[in-house]
Amino acid sequence: MKKITAILSVLLFGLFLNSCDQKEKKSSPKVGKENIQETTETNSFLGEYPNARKMKEIDARIDPSNRVESLYWEKQTKYGSQFTQVTAYLNEDRLPMKITEFFIDGNFQPQGKRHYYLENNKMIGFLEQADKWIDSLNTNYSEKRTIYNDSEPVITQIRYADTYEAISDVKWKNIRQEHHSLEKVNNILSGTAEFEPHFISVIKADQLFLLLGEAKPNTEERYTTAVRVDEMTPFIEDLLNNLEKYKFRPINISFEVVGGNNAPEYRVLTDIDWKE
Repeated sequence: MKKITAILSVLLFGLFLNSCDQKEKKSSPKVGKENIQETTETNSFLGEYPNARKMKEIDARIDPSNRVESLYWEKQTKYGSQFTQVTAYLNEDRLPMKITEFFIDGNFQPQGKRHYYLENNKMIGFLEQADKWIDSLNTNYSEKRTIYNDSEPVITQIRYADTYEAISDVKWKNIRQEHHSLEKVNNILSGTAEFEPHFISVIKADQLFLLLGEAKPNTEERYTTAVRVDEMTPFIEDLLNNLEKYKFRPINISFEVVGGNNAPEYRVLTDIDWKE
């Protein structure tokens, strides 16, 4: 039952990511003459912090088809299931110019997106968009941004609103400068550290899934992920015949993303072999 729950959790997180994208698209301002001219305050801010302008330029350049997506990862915590997934948007040289981390920190914990803006593999800006629970029924929306200069933060600001749609009318407030690390998102994208896939088990429902995760025997407190198997290869047949033999063995996988657009989104296995 826990294994089936793992799949359902991953699917629900996929639907959450779709809802985030739909909300952002639905609330985006229409392009027109009234929206081209930025406010005096914004122009002043962009003039004082050039990397803030570069962040806007990166958003305008993004080609959604030129991206790399990670696996969905789930971990059991004292707050319930914690989820994370990362998407890297690439420039013409196939280098990341923006990395977005989608996250749910647990039941009634903050959830949303963290955006890391890059130039020549160095962070130039950070933006967090998060819903935070007030009580069991209501959330507040917040945005927090940090602008960098020569890899060091120079200003951090925050603002709050009742809803995503109302945030654009709220002024930013300066807070203590914060520094944000790329270590976690890089580990997720590269499949290293706690996000290195190891074979854990298989899940047989209507379809076959491989359950992968950290090599932590006798505990549920590990990052885990699931990939769907659509093709029965000799490797998969051998794996199914030797489940205990291969348990916790590190593994290399390739996958493609299928689904989305308000439908369940899956990571589907395209290649697999054991790590040496």
